[in-house]
Amino acid sequence: MPLFTKSLKLSAFNNKRIGRYLLYALGEIVLVVVGILLALNINNANEDRKNEKEFRLILKTVAADLANDTLAVNQVVANYKFRQELLKPIINGEATEEELRNCTYCGSAISSYAPVFINDKGYLQLKNFFENTGDLDSLSTEIVQFYNYYTPTLQELGDEVKRATIENVKDWRDNYPWFANIINNKPDPRYLEYLASDKYRNRASYFNIVACLNYKTYLEEYKLDATEILESIAALEED
Repeated sequence: MPLFTKSLKLSAFNNKRIGRYLLYALGEIVLVVVGILLALNINNANEDRKNEKEFRLILKTVAADLANDTLAVNQVVANYKFRQELLKPIINGEATEEELRNCTYCGSAISSYAPVFINDKGYLQLKNFFENTGDLDSLSTEIVQFYNYYTPTLQELGDEVKRATIENVKDWRDNYPWFANIINNKPDPRYLEYLASDKYRNRASYFNIVACLNYKTYLEEYKLDATEILESIAALEED
């Protein structure tokens, strides 16, 4: 066999071996890539299921917080509605002497306050969850916006009611001799004179504005919005 023919056959054989090797290697690479992609897909699916489970648990905490808070809000709203009705004839200058004499709660109506403390455990969990995952759906956005609005708003309005209440008590303590008798449940005619005065009427009017109008109104709006969120969470749990 001529030398150059033998050389050509050997070269063709080597090229064929190299081609098969490259094809095999390429196949191995494809299999590895496919395996990695499948592993990533499975891992992502597992991570999604884990996140979804955690998300549902957080929503249950949010729902529990809102349910408890709306019950507390109901009681506080009822409290301020009672005060509003009690103070209405006094503010309007329509209360009679007999009505003032029998008004057991006229003093405490503007010298005490009923605060609401918003539970934010679920909200903080939800906020932390989405800071870590980066996923934010419409319901979660609504919940975050709800707390971002109502938490500082109710805190600010509640603090104003508290300040007005304390100012009333300090004013009585510092300026009216009947104060000690009244807080010890001892009748004092000077106290009845005070209830019929413009000074009491002015303080009652201001308290009515900050507590019975502003604070109570926002509490009622809070309850409506919280109820809508509770309904949305309940609908999601049914899916």
